[in-house]
Amino acid sequence: MNTSPAHVCKGSFLTQLFAPCRRNQNTHVEPYIVHADDAPPPPLPPKDYKWASASTRRTFLGEEYNGKKSLLFDVDLDVLARPPQPASQPTPIIQQTPPRVPVKVNSPPTMPLTPEEKERRRWAAQRQSQLEKAAMLREEHERQETKRREKVEQERLQLEEEEERKAILQEELRAAALRKARLERERREEEEQQLQELRERRRLEKERRLQHTKEIERWRAEQMQRAESQYSEKEEERRRSEEGRRMRIARMNEELFSTSRTDKMTGWVTVQPPNTLAWKRRYYTFELGHAESKMLLYGNPREVVKPLDILPLYGRIDSLAEWYEGFEELEAIPHSFALRFVDGVEWRMFADSAEEKDRLLVLLSEAAGIIL
Repeated sequence: MNTSPAHVCKGSFLTQLFAPCRRNQNTHVEPYIVHADDAPPPPLPPKDYKWASASTRRTFLGEEYNGKKSLLFDVDLDVLARPPQPASQPTPIIQQTPPRVPVKVNSPPTMPLTPEEKERRRWAAQRQSQLEKAAMLREEHERQETKRREKVEQERLQLEEEEERKAILQEELRAAALRKARLERERREEEEQQLQELRERRRLEKERRLQHTKEIERWRAEQMQRAESQYSEKEEERRRSEEGRRMRIARMNEELFSTSRTDKMTGWVTVQPPNTLAWKRRYYTFELGHAESKMLLYGNPREVVKPLDILPLYGRIDSLAEWYEGFEELEAIPHSFALRFVDGVEWRMFADSAEEKDRLLVLLSEAAGIIL
């Protein structure tokens, strides 16, 4: 055996040259089965892994494989031959791990696979594919079933919510209808009460009006009766006064014209000329004659040269009227009368006494040529 340094270096060089090739040939893809309870894969080494100290540096995955695990990894047929797991358990997920480069230099040579081994591995891979497909179909069926159940449950909930909403709406409508009926009934009752009160007020008002009308009629009848009695009394009194006045006038006429005294044809009288409201006291004298009869009015007896008013009387007087012959405003004035001319002019007068009034009426009737 050649142990020269040159041979050793040559061998070392050839060994190091062909070692990566062998390592690349022995690199296989390992099926990595991940379970739910497995620990997570180790983290990647940091970039400054080579420069980290020995105390702080963690062991890298490649170093753990030195002397612990062979380069070739076979598929676990027991795992593939297991029956399918139920739907409640998590389905294994097969992942491909990246090729791990072992750092072991001296690895044993691999043996070529036999046809039986290849057939077995092909069958195992086919079986794994069928199991995966069956698991996928199962999962899809379960997913569709779950989706269908959720849809049915959602429809049921929606139907229940719709029924509940309809029930609430029906209850609200019923309550609204009851409230409306109650309000309508209260409104009708209130209208009937108001109508009854109105009828009662109308009845009372009618009775009051009837009573008032009866009272007015009774009062009117009493007033008419009183007025008739007063009228009859006044008529009787007037008749008696007329008879007494005629008797006095006849006696006064005899006294005046039997002696033809001129002092009996003068006196005082208060007159109200036409178209005025003022009463004026005047001193009067008469000038008797058939066509020249007149009444002269003066301010006082000392000023009889020029009269203040001259009343022509003969043929000009229509009537000598008392207060009840259309001159009611003279009723409150004692010893009053009115002198009505044929042309519509009216003079109102009153004397100081009944005797003065009678004497003045006799003189006026004599001067005017009328009969009292």
